[in-house]
Parts: sequence; C-alpha cells; structure tokens
Amino acid sequence: MQLGQRGEKMFQEKMVTPAIPERVYTLCKIVEKKPISNSELKEKLEPDYLNNASSYYADYRNAAEELKLISISDNMISLNVEPSVIKTTGHMRKYINSMIGEFHNGQFYQVTRAYFDLDSNILKGEKNVANLAPLMSQKTNRPVDAMAMRAWRFWVSYLGMGYLQDMFIIPNADTFIKDIIEIARFEKNRRYSFGEFMGRILPYSKIIINSDPNNRSINYGVSNALRSLHDAGYIKLEHILDQDDIWNLYPLKAHTISGTVTNITICK
Repeated sequence: MQLGQRGEKMFQEKMVTPAIPERVYTLCKIVEKKPISNSELKEKLEPDYLNNASSYYADYRNAAEELKLISISDNMISLNVEPSVIKTTGHMRKYINSMIGEFHNGQFYQVTRAYFDLDSNILKGEKNVANLAPLMSQKTNRPVDAMAMRAWRFWVSYLGMGYLQDMFIIPNADTFIKDIIEIARFEKNRRYSFGEFMGRILPYSKIIINSDPNNRSINYGVSNALRSLHDAGYIKLEHILDQDDIWNLYPLKAHTISGTVTNITICK
C-alpha cells in the first residue's frame, strides 16, 4: 500500500469503525522508541502471514496522525508527542481530551454534541446506536450512517463521555470531566463558584456542554458526571443559600444534589 492512499479522516471527516482507540495506541507504542517505515509498521500491525482479506491499517494510522500523535515524513512514521503522553491508554485519553475541540467541525464532535443535547430523551428511544443514525443526521444536518455510529461508540466510551452497554452509550461524562478538571489546573480544596468552575472547563468541554453563557442548565450526561464525581469524593457540590450564582443540574430527586448548585470544591 502506498502512503498516499489515505482513506477517511476519523475526526475531521467521517467516522470509521476500524480506527478504534486500541489500534491507535498500539501503533503509537510501536513507533515510541524510533521512527519506522510505513511498510514495516503495517507489517507489524497486519502481518502478511495472516492473509487478511482487508487492510484497516490506513484508517487507524490516519487517526493517529489526525490526533498529532504521530508524524509522517519521507515514508517514515515517528512519535510526535512526548513518550509520557502514551505511557498508558489513560494518558493518551487525557491528551486527546485536551485537544478534541480542534475537531469542532467534524462528524464525531457534532454527533457527540447532538447526543448530549438530547438529555434523558436518549434513554426513551432506540438502544442500538447504529439505529440512531437518521436522528443524528437530522440533529447535525449532515449525513451520518450506521457505520459512523458504530465507530462513534468506541471513541465516546474511551474518552470517558459515556458508558458502553452492548450497543448503547449511557450518557455519563465523569471520566472526561475529571480529565478536564486536571487539565484546567484547579486548586485543591478551594471552593469555587459554579460559574467560575464552568468558565474554566468550558474551553475544553464544548463538545458536551452548551456554550451559551445565559444557559445555566447542565444537561443529563454532564449532571450524571458531576454527581458521580461528587459521590466518589473527587468533588463536592453544594447549594449555599444567599448565593446568586445558581445553576441547575438535570433533576434527580433521589440524589442529595437533586437540582440546584452554587459551588464546587475539587477534593482530590
């Protein structure tokens, strides 16, 4: 295969199922120590002796390049980030979460926004994300097919924006929000107004949070995340009386933080 045969771009264009996070991570680990030729890298990942009828290599190599994890020059592929970025799959996830906003015009970003904008209504309909393609096409005003939705579920789960259950994604972005809290460098054990907190995380999290400054309502998937992190002791949510900066979590009567919140403390 010639390096010039590019295929789809996972984040800038159309999502493709072969470009799964595990393959992207494995590719990066192979080139971690030294640059390697494109043909040699392909052989390591898809050995000829397996006699595969189809090659998926270009798809996940393209994803790694899109994410700026690798660079390609003169048919040689090199790691383009510090080795610490790919120390574990969790380190790679945090790196990707820090820059996912660069793909705001892409299919992955826009489908994710649409999914979170549906709030808990997403629980009332189809439980196979592949069958949500027509709805996502309507919500994003761009073509989205079943294959794209199958690809989407792997990445949205890996990036910590939801939990994969069979073919359905349960909206709960606790891992993603935790990554963003660490990226935004909050002080530990300092009480922040919730508005200040939102202002600090919003530049990194518009993919799942409505960026309208006048909208003080937090959607279902992000509310689930904040309550999960509160229950885990990672953050402390509070509604302090006589505070003007009042925000509305998605209602959940069974939780101690059932509705409104004014302050947040990062505890861990």
